[in-house]
Amino acid sequence: MGCCCANPCRGSLKASEVIGAMQNKVIVLVTSLILIFGQGLSIAAPAYSVEFGQDATGDPNAVKVQGVISGFLYSERIVFTVAHFLDSMKSVEQWEKVGFVYEPGINSTIGKKKYKVKKVLIAPTYRPRIAKDQTRIDDFAILILEEDLPLKNTVKVATNAEIQSFLKNSSKVQMVGYGLQNPQQRINPRSEYRSPHRMVSYLVDKSQLESFYRLNTWHIPPNQTILDFGVPNSQTFGSQCDDDSGAGFFVEVDKTRYYLGTVGGLGWALQNCRGDGSQSFGVGGGMAGFTPANKFLDLIKTAENIVAEDKRIEFARAEEARLAAELKAKQEAEAKAKVEAEAKAKQEEEAKAKAEEEAKAKAEEEAKAKAEEEAKAKAEAEAKAMLEAAKKKSTITCVKGKLTKKVTAVKPKCPKGYKKK
Repeated sequence: MGCCCANPCRGSLKASEVIGAMQNKVIVLVTSLILIFGQGLSIAAPAYSVEFGQDATGDPNAVKVQGVISGFLYSERIVFTVAHFLDSMKSVEQWEKVGFVYEPGINSTIGKKKYKVKKVLIAPTYRPRIAKDQTRIDDFAILILEEDLPLKNTVKVATNAEIQSFLKNSSKVQMVGYGLQNPQQRINPRSEYRSPHRMVSYLVDKSQLESFYRLNTWHIPPNQTILDFGVPNSQTFGSQCDDDSGAGFFVEVDKTRYYLGTVGGLGWALQNCRGDGSQSFGVGGGMAGFTPANKFLDLIKTAENIVAEDKRIEFARAEEARLAAELKAKQEAEAKAKVEAEAKAKQEEEAKAKAEEEAKAKAEEEAKAKAEEEAKAKAEAEAKAMLEAAKKKSTITCVKGKLTKKVTAVKPKCPKGYKKK
């Protein structure tokens, strides 16, 4: 490495003295590192990592934020991520207009739904990098979504007691992120086809972070702020790279993930997926530091209250819409029933009128037929009577002077010269 302005080179030393001093220092540093981080070596696992790692497609919590960095799905509408990415956009209001995340665990964003961010909360104590201090303090932010993202597991923010237990038991600390996975991706990122990758390491406390810092002062800029906890990075454990910022460190116990904190606050001696030698691991690898998320419980509670209020309003609107729909359906049913009843009544009235008209016509026809029948019968009777009367003989008396003569016939007629008496 070149000389640092804060630690000028000692040009008066002979080359042999420098080489000897460096060899002795490395021996001491490596020996010290084994003593300090020996507990981590005992849990060395296959390389589940971001760089040097295995695919974690399908992870239930790893989300891609804005198609760039990483995030951790804490609940259906709450995503934990880093403040420094949001801060880089200079306007939270603008981010709330255009921000989005994808569903967790996907290995391609092509054709995938974007879940809109409604609200952004940044830790009020967040402080970005200042001058040569590359540590971001309280680098924590919350994205509140407009709609639910299905959460398939249980997530809890780890308490201080639980974190101390994880330290004591050398529990496996995992991180799943969407960052770069190898140096080639710096040339051709193809982030839209990038799957999430996992690293598995362990937890160290602030004193161990300080020890790592002292062992790597030649590799780490001076006067760095040291955070509360750290997670060692290496080719064995895996190592975070650019765009893993926002992913979450967590410990999984009995299918529950205990969320520790966000990736991105502190990164020392990381190779960072660079193959040109511009960045490399320090003695014992690299180190990521974080502030425990339980420091931000008030902010998380605020987010949960916002979500609860959003859901209450949505439920009220849905209920109002449901009641309005039911009322509309009832009114339409009643209107339909009324129309049908009126139509039925009209049909019945028309049927009744028709029946009455038909009955009247029939009655008139029957009366006419009866009258005609009676007239016919009367005519026939009269004709018959006339016929019978015509067929009956009668006797008349005819006179002529003093002479009298009776004539009997059907139609009696006095003889010539006689007159009917």
